[in-house]
Amino acid sequence: MEQKKEFNVDEALAKLEEINNRLSDKNITLEESVKLYNEGVKLAELCQKHLKGVETKLKILNEE
Repeated sequence: MEQKKEFNVDEALAKLEEINNRLSDKNITLEESVKLYNEGVKLAELCQKHLKGVETKLKILNEE
């Protein structure tokens, strides 16, 4: 049975930085650029979702 790896926002942000650096390379192919862009968008969405969840938890804690 495969275990689901817990989302790590720090790792995701580091990967986004890596993707950004690779997209800045003038020698990158269009196909690779599109692939990296799509990966970056998905990672950014996951980060936003994760951070929104953290924000919600903090609001709940502050209300107590």
